[in-house]
Amino acid sequence: MVSVELINVSKAFKNSQKKDFTVVEKLNLKVAEGEFFSLLGPSGCGKTTTLRMIAGFELPTSGEIYVQGEPMAQRLPFHRPVNTVFQSYALFPHLTVAENIAFGLEMEKLSRTEIRTRVSDALNMVQLEGLENRYPRQLSGGQQQRVALARALVKKPKVLLLDEPLGALDLKLRQEMQLELKHMQQKVGITFIYVTHDQEEALTMSDRIAVMYQGKLLQVGTPREIYEEPQSCFVADFIGESNLLTGRVVEQQGDQGVVLVDETLPFKINSSTPQPVGTFVTLVIRPEKALLYPTTSDVEGYTGVIEEVVYLGTDTRYLVRLSPQSVLSVRQQNSFNQDSYQPQEYVKVAIAPQNVRVLQN
Repeated sequence: MVSVELINVSKAFKNSQKKDFTVVEKLNLKVAEGEFFSLLGPSGCGKTTTLRMIAGFELPTSGEIYVQGEPMAQRLPFHRPVNTVFQSYALFPHLTVAENIAFGLEMEKLSRTEIRTRVSDALNMVQLEGLENRYPRQLSGGQQQRVALARALVKKPKVLLLDEPLGALDLKLRQEMQLELKHMQQKVGITFIYVTHDQEEALTMSDRIAVMYQGKLLQVGTPREIYEEPQSCFVADFIGESNLLTGRVVEQQGDQGVVLVDETLPFKINSSTPQPVGTFVTLVIRPEKALLYPTTSDVEGYTGVIEEVVYLGTDTRYLVRLSPQSVLSVRQQNSFNQDSYQPQEYVKVAIAPQNVRVLQN
C-alpha cells in the first residue's frame, strides 16, 4: 500500500528580482506503508522543501500530494495525518517533558486519563521514564531529541516527517541514535520520511533512498542499489567515495568489453548494456573494490606508484598513480597479516571486471 505519493510536484519561489526560481521540479515519488524512506542530497537540492510540502508548511506550485490515498492540497498542516520532528526540536522551555509530550493531545481535548496513558507509553517508547518532570534545559541533546520524537509519535500520525533531527548531536551520539531511530520505526510500524545530507546516515537507516540534486530526483532504490548500482556520476560520487575514470570502448562482445583509459590502461568490464566500440563512457570503481599486491605478484593488474598513505583506523587509504592523468583511491582494511605499503613504492592494482560500473557520458 502506498502511504505518500507525489505526482508532478513542483515548487517555485520568488527571488529578490521578483523572478521565479524552481527548487523542486516535477517530482514523482511513492513511499510505501511502514517504510523508512530517506530524501538524501546536498544543501539546496530541494529535500527539505519537499518535506515541508508533504507537511503542508509549503504548498506546491503545481502537482498533487496524496497521504493515505487522500489529496492534501486543500488541507491545512494540522488537518493532515502527519507530524514533523525538526532539527531544532522546538520544545517549549517552560513546560516539563511530560507537558511537552502532552501538548498536542491537550489541543485535541482528549481526556486526562487518555493523555496520561499515551504520554506514559511515549516516554517508555523513547526510554525517558523517570524524566517526565524535568525541563528541556535539564536534558542532554540526545534526551531533548527523544522528547521531540515522543511528542510527534504520541499523536499516532500515519506518517512521521523528520528534518535532519540528528544534525545537532555529536558523532558518537548521532550514530547511536541512528540505530535507535530505526528500531523505533520498526516497533511503531508507521511510515518515516527522513531528510538528511549525510550519506552514511541514509545508508544505515533507510529501507529506500531518494537522491536529489538541483530540485530533481536522480535515483530511488535500496541502500545496496544506490551504492552498488549508481545510475549517474553524481550519485556515484555523492554516495560514498568513487573513482571516476573516463575511457573509450575498444572492444565489446556480448556483455564483455574493454575500455581504454588514458589510451594506456585497458579496463575489462562486464556491462548488461553493451556500448558500441568508440563510445566514451565513465567507469565507477569503489576504493574498497580494488586490491593492492606487490609488483612481484603474478596476479593480473595495473602497475602504479603510491603517492599518499592515510591511516584511518579500520582501514588505510592509498592514492595510486596509474598514469600521468589517472590516480586511483584504494582502501584496504587493516589486519595483522596484511602487507603495508609506503609512499613512492610501486604496487600492482587488481580490479575484477564485475567491480567496474559503466555509465554513459
